[in-house]
Amino acid sequence: MSETEAATRLAPGVVMARCPKPQSHTGMVTMVAIDAGAEGVLLLDSGMSEYMPAALSPALAVLGKDVRDVTAVCSTHGHRDHTGGSPAIREVSGAPSYFSVYDSDLAGFAPDVPVSAGDRITRGDVTLEVVGTPGHTPGSVCFYEPVRRLLIAGDGVQGTGSARKLPVYYGSGRQYRASLRRLLELQIDLMVVGHPLEWQGDRTSVYRGADCRGLLTASLRASEAIAEVIAAVRQSSATFDLVAARPAILSRLAASPALALVDPGEPVEEDTDATLLSELRDLTRPDNPDPIDVRNG
Repeated sequence: MSETEAATRLAPGVVMARCPKPQSHTGMVTMVAIDAGAEGVLLLDSGMSEYMPAALSPALAVLGKDVRDVTAVCSTHGHRDHTGGSPAIREVSGAPSYFSVYDSDLAGFAPDVPVSAGDRITRGDVTLEVVGTPGHTPGSVCFYEPVRRLLIAGDGVQGTGSARKLPVYYGSGRQYRASLRRLLELQIDLMVVGHPLEWQGDRTSVYRGADCRGLLTASLRASEAIAEVIAAVRQSSATFDLVAARPAILSRLAASPALALVDPGEPVEEDTDATLLSELRDLTRPDNPDPIDVRNG
């Protein structure tokens, strides 16, 4: 499967679309459309506003549908490459937006229907279960379709990073790892992540079979390695400065088998510092409860 195709059929009634994101090192963000028959189409993530709804049309055409058939727009989190197209789709189809209120500020608007862990979104014979997965953002969720054992993970699963870019989480590394452990409890046969990852072989956004659990486990191990290195470097310094400590941190991370793709050179992408800062914040509040209830059911 090529990551440059406009649309890819993943399973009966399930198609993935690709929305351009030129400023990103991956160049794209994924969207998933699920056919609910007479009840229309559920869309998972809505892409960048400037490319929508045109970027979605090829996937809907594969289903024999168009934008007017979208009846729910469900976003994994509030970043504008995952919520930006929602207003344009709503204008055409009237489809309400579903995402966590904790990410309303990131999206720049509130969801029409707020979602929380344990919620279910149903159209026809398709039901999506909301899995709370904070970490990348405070309101990150994944959507699980149990019949197909399909997980739409968005940016809640970050893999093992790439050259000069660590797995990215802006909220909390501690929450991110707890979220990955929660996902590992699910039975997943098909998983779609928000951007192509470099975990094994070619970049891809789609994982099947044993690779689903493999990527989740590798993502958890990578984040654990980051947390361990940050704690060790911080403990060894009476006065910790991230800019000064960054070369030592990245060198240690590059030596970790869990982060084999990391290159300790410069320049360091801004998102990498976001991850390091989130781990530092966790170290200053280790006993604080998570601010979001991520229990399911």
